[in-house]
Amino acid sequence: MDKLRNKFINFMYGRSGPDSLYKATMIACIVLMIINFFARSTILNLLIWALLIWGMFRAFSKNIYKRQQENIKFMQLTDKAKRKFNMTKTMLTDKEHCYKKCSKCKTVLRLPKQKGEHTVQCPKCRESFKVKIR
Repeated sequence: MDKLRNKFINFMYGRSGPDSLYKATMIACIVLMIINFFARSTILNLLIWALLIWGMFRAFSKNIYKRQQENIKFMQLTDKAKRKFNMTKTMLTDKEHCYKKCSKCKTVLRLPKQKGEHTVQCPKCRESFKVKIR
């Protein structure tokens, strides 16, 4: 078993291997396979095979620089959505604070939940505005 493991390690030496884009591609393939199980579409089947081949090509590619650049672009695209999801999750679970947006720069401010009308200053743009907390 060690011989096989060592051969695989030697084969993967100098190759990019799996990264975030590869994992997202494989997850997309699995989801499309489940959908295709019920839909039975030839086009969907071709798309699944194209994604599988592209994912394997990326994982076994020796052009590490290009694969890293592709992965960086993918991470930049998904980062904004992840941050928004995490902020929404935090806003829903935090019972001690109230979240309000600055009217000028749209920065989300975390304020203590004290009922009444308060004047708040944005730390980013220094804009002062009134906030009503219920």
